[in-house]
Amino acid sequence: MFDLTVGCLKWAAVGFVVASSLMKLYEASHIHDDIPKPEFKIRQSKRAALVLSAFAGVLSALVWLLVQNWD
Repeated sequence: MFDLTVGCLKWAAVGFVVASSLMKLYEASHIHDDIPKPEFKIRQSKRAALVLSAFAGVLSALVWLLVQNWD
């Protein structure tokens, strides 16, 4: 049971980090210095990235758990 919990947490962390870094790279590639962005849009995109990364972490943990139960 402890191994399942640690495995889920590990894969949740991996999913979170990968999704977060991919979103940061995508956001960085779409920055235009000549067009200013309002502060509320910057905050909103940071919140959306955090929520989507958390969702990706939960999904990766659930997929790992599902694969472990196939054995």
